[in-house]
Amino acid sequence: MKILSLLTSALLFSASVQAELNVTTQLDYELFGYFADNTQTQNETRVNNSVALRTELYKEFEGDHSITFKPFYRFDENDNERSHGDVRELIWHKLADSYELKAGIGKVFWGVTESQHLVDIINQTDAVESLDGEQKLGQPMVQLLLERDWGNLDLFVLPYHRERTLVGKKGRLGIGQDYADAVYESSDEENHIDVAARFYTYIDEFEYAISLFHGTSRAPSLGFDALSNKVLPYYPLITQLGLEMQYLNEGWAWKFEGVLRDGVPENTMMTLAGEWPAFYDGINLTVADDEQYFATTAGFEYTQVGILDTRIDLGWVVEHLYDSRQDEASVSAFEHDVLFATRWAANDAASSTLLAGVLVDYEYADYSLSVEGNTRILNNMTLTLEARLFAPENDNPLWSFRDEDFIKLTLAYYL
Repeated sequence: MKILSLLTSALLFSASVQAELNVTTQLDYELFGYFADNTQTQNETRVNNSVALRTELYKEFEGDHSITFKPFYRFDENDNERSHGDVRELIWHKLADSYELKAGIGKVFWGVTESQHLVDIINQTDAVESLDGEQKLGQPMVQLLLERDWGNLDLFVLPYHRERTLVGKKGRLGIGQDYADAVYESSDEENHIDVAARFYTYIDEFEYAISLFHGTSRAPSLGFDALSNKVLPYYPLITQLGLEMQYLNEGWAWKFEGVLRDGVPENTMMTLAGEWPAFYDGINLTVADDEQYFATTAGFEYTQVGILDTRIDLGWVVEHLYDSRQDEASVSAFEHDVLFATRWAANDAASSTLLAGVLVDYEYADYSLSVEGNTRILNNMTLTLEARLFAPENDNPLWSFRDEDFIKLTLAYYL
């Protein structure tokens, strides 16, 4: 009842202010269906329901000022960790002739490739929302954008770190473990001030960007807390140098993302509880030595426009994913994988799209399949389909996902 009251209040609020502000509201109903019980966690939940509310309020003021507010809330029937709210954006934006200035809680995206976004580091991943890391938490920031003849320069000051949301012990698509309180390398913990910069420009059809980040890692190194017998999220201080390149030529788009990261603990430290990058024995915290590594994603997308004299566009995507740590990389890293995918766009009144792909790990000789589609079924309603099939070998770190094949349907109603 509390959730329904909250949703109702939010909808009434959006309606009351709609006459004064630009307001859009989206109410989602999401249905997960799994094909098997999770034998690792003994989770027998094969059907999972949840609802989410997304609202955007936008107001312009005289003097080229504006404010954007995007609250979000999800209620999940089974996973308390997935029932959560967030302010995706609450940001003031000043637009001037020679610069733009933003302050508040914002969202920034970096990257050009399809399979993963290595360079995208400003916002924390909302990992309970999606497997592919596309959903992000709002990030407190001050952002200065300079547009010059020689290119564009973005400067960031990030005064607060957001912890990554993680699937709970009873949730699906997780590791079936409880998490201890997060530990930071910085004595300032989540209040450490991170800084970042990104320069981007283009030469004809060639676009490139160079970025630099120093601060608390967005990806936690998962250690072990022997006192509480829980997984320990450890956030190290890192420095990341990123490079994005994209060359567009007729129907071809050649893409590259690469990062060089320094400061991430190694994953091979032997402890009393096995190999962990961080280990707390109840008295002392031991962290593995830092390491420097690089990771890349490179490939192309070729689009056939109007195939067979129709309005349908068909794209072909091939990308190679590499991590120099190889088998010593974190479980979520793609260290030796290739993505083959196809993108279909109907260009119809319903804006129907479909993306299907297979990600092959050529070292472990296993794969995962994914299908994502979206179409409008009414003027103010869309239907989204997502399906995943995991086929890991028993020596793959992702072996725990062998029972997690699923289909997800999302019905979105726009008020």
